[in-house]
Amino acid sequence: MWEGTDRIEVSASPDAVWKVISDIAGHARLAGSGEIDTIRFDGPLQVGATWEADEHIRGAGRFTAVSTCTVCDPPRELAWKPQAPPIKSGRDDSRPDITWWFRLQPTETGTNVEHAFRVVEPPVGAGLMKAFYALTRREAVIRRGMRKTLQNIKSTVETP
Repeated sequence: MWEGTDRIEVSASPDAVWKVISDIAGHARLAGSGEIDTIRFDGPLQVGATWEADEHIRGAGRFTAVSTCTVCDPPRELAWKPQAPPIKSGRDDSRPDITWWFRLQPTETGTNVEHAFRVVEPPVGAGLMKAFYALTRREAVIRRGMRKTLQNIKSTVETP
């Protein structure tokens, strides 16, 4: 399993931050990884809502991931699970279990924004996935992307 969390302090209310992070189609613009090309989402944002993201990941190529909202608690928490392509073609049991989320905590001067991920290896293909993560330094790529995403949120929310 791989997981990570990063945080940033934003000089804006949780409601202002929520407005930015709940704009799912806008996540392509916010994503610090640069790996998301387009997101298609018609809304409304609620638990069970789905959207499609066209992504390109070094070493994995281009694909469309369908994400499902698992937590929608405005203006506190948003979580979703993208369904990545299977590691072994045609084997759904070779899909990793991935979760992303944002958590917002009000502070005296604004909002603490937490961005986190968790990746659990699939029952089939875990060794291949570990090798891919090591070869592509995937965890470091994800962490750098998260930091940039948080900076993009801060910039978006704090710029009039």
